[in-house]
Amino acid sequence: MQRWQKRATTLLVSTILWGCGGAPVVPAAIAERPDVRSDMPAARRPASNPLLAEATPEAAKPRKKARNGEMEEVKRTYEEWIKKPETLGFDASETLYRNIYFHARNAFVADVTDQQMIAGLKKELGNFLEQVKVNPAPLSALDGTKPVDAYAKVQELFKGKVNANLLGFATMNGLLDGLKDNYSVLLTPQEWGRMEEQLNSKEFGGIGIYIELDRDAGNVLTIFEPIEGTPAYSAGLLPGDRLVKIDGKDTKGVSLDSAMTMIRGLPGTPVVLTIERDNTTKEVTVNRAKIKTISVTSRMFPGDIGYIRVRSFAADTGSELEAALAKLKSNGAKGIVMDLRNNGGGYIDAAVDVVGQYAPRQSLVVYTLNRSGKRQEYRNQNQGGLGVPSVCMINEYSASASEITAGALRDLKLSTLVGDHSFGKGSVQQLYNLEPGKEESARLKLTVARFYTPGGSVIDHKGVDPQVTVDMEPRFVGKIDKDIQLKKAVEMLGGHLK
Repeated sequence: MQRWQKRATTLLVSTILWGCGGAPVVPAAIAERPDVRSDMPAARRPASNPLLAEATPEAAKPRKKARNGEMEEVKRTYEEWIKKPETLGFDASETLYRNIYFHARNAFVADVTDQQMIAGLKKELGNFLEQVKVNPAPLSALDGTKPVDAYAKVQELFKGKVNANLLGFATMNGLLDGLKDNYSVLLTPQEWGRMEEQLNSKEFGGIGIYIELDRDAGNVLTIFEPIEGTPAYSAGLLPGDRLVKIDGKDTKGVSLDSAMTMIRGLPGTPVVLTIERDNTTKEVTVNRAKIKTISVTSRMFPGDIGYIRVRSFAADTGSELEAALAKLKSNGAKGIVMDLRNNGGGYIDAAVDVVGQYAPRQSLVVYTLNRSGKRQEYRNQNQGGLGVPSVCMINEYSASASEITAGALRDLKLSTLVGDHSFGKGSVQQLYNLEPGKEESARLKLTVARFYTPGGSVIDHKGVDPQVTVDMEPRFVGKIDKDIQLKKAVEMLGGHLK
């Protein structure tokens, strides 16, 4: 569970849309922290491009947009685990805690002080103890304690007063919170399973919607987008619908992870959603079905313009994109629009595969720098090339692997970027199995590096600027009558929307 909830991490019900990283790596935002290096060269500007002639200026009074480092802090809730501690799914222990501490000390992207870790630990334990109605006063005894010794000390302080397993879990969360990094988190076996479903394109029982916490409306659970052809779409759910109850349970304070768990279930079984739309509340019963996570969809627009939407960067995204491009070009596409809007990211390798459909073999797609300044390059291994003009669309919820892709296409002069400034998630996460050999284990997701575009642009907290700016609310993505960004992109290539 993540402590920092943010609108930019759009989640597919039953799965987690994480951001990006290396081997298996994962996802979406990060707290304010200095860049790895400040002497990186500025990105190369693309050569003269006729598509840029119609670039539009920023609005005089731009609306507030989601940006990395500006998320509201939302207290982690332990409600479900307090009711049923056994659902945590793993046994917290000092050994696991020390493994987390070891990786944080040796692999985290920046140095962290003992005081910082203890402060994070005390704050999160205070949050947990408040929820279990136990006096947190004894936490003062942790002052001056070394983080590596804190687990045993906490267990001693609260022995017999609270479930020891949950206390250990909260202690681990607090240690990671001390890193002040939104992406370094502890994943329960259930959370890891949902993430694996998303990134490895597995089937699951769900209804087919993307949900978010709308920070502009008090972090209310909100439907971001129903997926066409799914039960949610057939039931008439719409973008902007607020989820106020799930099967009669109030969603106030419920995390995205918990909401997904409540909505998912066996195919064929119903879930009752109480939604608020236009100040009216109503119940909608949706029957779950098998949902296959397909990351790439495509269609043709009038004027022979091919359109491809990439929803996430999963294991099969590269091959799905290759097939989609071949189909569009066989149908006579004279230009290609690739839509990365509202795409929270995925695997680095998937981003390299996507750029590989555009770029010559051995093109530098992205490079990373770890805490010691060691550089790792990711280069395309395929001989790509579209042979037609292209536009790549991004917006404020394009994050992580989406930004890698957009930045590479811009720096390599392969596509014109259209839309809105991207989110600014430029860090790499590595997954560590805390109990090797045990499948049902907790995983540590730790930020280990930051990445840069081929031209040296810093993405973390900076984002990627489009070359043609079209300001638009993200909820209009895909709504043909309101999607002015898509309209602009298609028109730039000589086509038009229906």
